[in-house]
Amino acid sequence: MTRFKAMALGSLLGMVSLAALDRRTFAQAAADASAPRPSLSESLSGPAKESYQAAVALANSADCTHALFKYNEAYSLSKDPRLLFDIAICDRDLRAYAQMQSFLVRYEKEAAEQISPGEKADVDGALEAIRNLVGTVQLQVNEAGSDITVDTQRVGTTPLAAPLVLDLGEHVLTVKKKTFEPVERTIEVTGDSHVTIEIALVRQARLAMLRVVTDADAAILIDQKDLTRGSFDGALSSGVHVVHVSEPGKKDYDTEVVLGDGEARTLDVTLQEKPHAAIWPWIAGGAAVLVGAGIGGYFILRQPASSGAPTGSLFTTTVPP
Repeated sequence: MTRFKAMALGSLLGMVSLAALDRRTFAQAAADASAPRPSLSESLSGPAKESYQAAVALANSADCTHALFKYNEAYSLSKDPRLLFDIAICDRDLRAYAQMQSFLVRYEKEAAEQISPGEKADVDGALEAIRNLVGTVQLQVNEAGSDITVDTQRVGTTPLAAPLVLDLGEHVLTVKKKTFEPVERTIEVTGDSHVTIEIALVRQARLAMLRVVTDADAAILIDQKDLTRGSFDGALSSGVHVVHVSEPGKKDYDTEVVLGDGEARTLDVTLQEKPHAAIWPWIAGGAAVLVGAGIGGYFILRQPASSGAPTGSLFTTTVPP
């Protein structure tokens, strides 16, 4: 790492910033190096060099957001660890100190055989300077293979290889896994802090679809809950459910439906009319009573044929002379 880059890091420690450096300072730094290496412009070639040159132009115009993209592209094509340093400087200018820390650590590791003890000391000093600008979060999740997202950016899958390093302030942490209820939590990160967060994922209720179609005025109850009339179409947990359909003047309909995971079922219900109460015995019995009363009256009022004129208090008769 040249003194130019060391001075760039030194800006975090109150030293001169990159913007204050001119070509003469850079040339002197290169001349003072005991074993100068070819610059990135000299050592890179092809698409990697083109991406690098575009990144430098964007960084010089203070467009670090797009410069980062081009620096990463150049690194992906060349794997030159010096590009990790340039990426870290862009992250510094964007105040993305957690990212800066990550790339400086990678730079030290991947360029270990190229940097001198003095250069390493400069990088270590920069890492110390941003220590109070970041915090670490140790995440413990009960389910392996869960996707971890911080502020909409995916950061890995549990178990994470290392604690999360985050900038100061609030962050939205999301943990997801298929067939489990997602967990979203807002966390507050303070400087040079280390916290452990435990998250227990709960398995989702496995769902199925049930459609019930019946008479327009019929009430539909599922598991004793009055849901709707005429039709029902919705999601239920897999398993056994009790369906009850009723309508005034018609026979109730009851059944059990067993739904498998992800199954879709349709139940067509046609309610039957309730039978009318039996009235014929009453009519026959009444007719018999009436007939009996008529017959009884007939025999009570009927006079014997040989008795001549009727007598008694029930009749008055005038006999001609």
